[in-house]
Amino acid sequence: MIWARAQGSRVWDADGREYIDLSAGFGVAALGHRDRRVAAAIAAQPVAHALGDLAEAEIAVGLRRRLPWPAKFGVTGEDAVEIALRTALLATGRPGIVAFGGAYHGTGLLALAATGFERFREPFAPWLPGPVHRRPYGEDPGPLPADAGCVIAEPVQGRAGARVPPEGWLEALRARCDEAGALLVVDAIYAGLGRVGELWPGEPVADVLTVGKALGHGLPISAALFLRPELEDAWRLGPEDVLTHTHVLNPLACAAAHVVLEEVPALLGRVVEAGGRFARAGFDGRGLLRSRPGDWEEAWRRGVLVVPAGEDGSLISATPPLTISDADVDEALARIEGV
Repeated sequence: MIWARAQGSRVWDADGREYIDLSAGFGVAALGHRDRRVAAAIAAQPVAHALGDLAEAEIAVGLRRRLPWPAKFGVTGEDAVEIALRTALLATGRPGIVAFGGAYHGTGLLALAATGFERFREPFAPWLPGPVHRRPYGEDPGPLPADAGCVIAEPVQGRAGARVPPEGWLEALRARCDEAGALLVVDAIYAGLGRVGELWPGEPVADVLTVGKALGHGLPISAALFLRPELEDAWRLGPEDVLTHTHVLNPLACAAAHVVLEEVPALLGRVVEAGGRFARAGFDGRGLLRSRPGDWEEAWRRGVLVVPAGEDGSLISATPPLTISDADVDEALARIEGV
């Protein structure tokens, strides 16, 4: 399928066929495709590319100031995860990572090592770093191994099928990290920025919180947020940044991020309300991070865009724009049911 046009919660392919988009481009288009405020902010930028950490554009400086905590920025969500994991090593001196079954943290080697999907890890197993201690998602991991520098967890697992942990689970992880002197990394790349009805899910317990996807609203930007601000000092390793990218803090992406951070807080109640419509149709999860058993190809034939999910691919995932209307939700659900 080739996308020819996208607007709001609708996509048109190269043959002119219209679809209701319940993917939002893997959760990226939080405000809907081609949001006019995002487009205007991007178009207004006087600088299209600066020098990242060496010479930031004014809009990037403003984004740093707008975020509630210090941050180290990346380009992809996987970058932010790698920054968080490396922060734990720098801060504790311990290389061990406690991660969970069903986790998806990215496909760079360090993030892939922490990812729970064996079929993704297996081709690159000889190169994967570690040690990684894998535990069942949603269960108390018990006392942490002696080499553990961090625990990394998603507040709601996205790729595994919108899996919601038991109440108090993140708090239990916080207690285990405190016992061991380890960091708690909350990977909110998918779940954050309103997707599950919270701006910063995991905020009360996290040492480092990662965000991406919706942050740039289609342009590549991510961040590891240091909720313990002193962790930023772990990266003061010399006169230059030893982990940076050419496109870090791209001004156009920063402009989009400003709009997202301004608009999403007003949508949190709407996310909960719209999520209830999916729940009543049998979709598990939280907010607008949802899944249920189904066939993504059949949904596509019926004019609805969803993506496969679950460790065995047997689920369909619904992560629509946070702005999706009740009418579009109801029409998409009716199409999926073949009504």
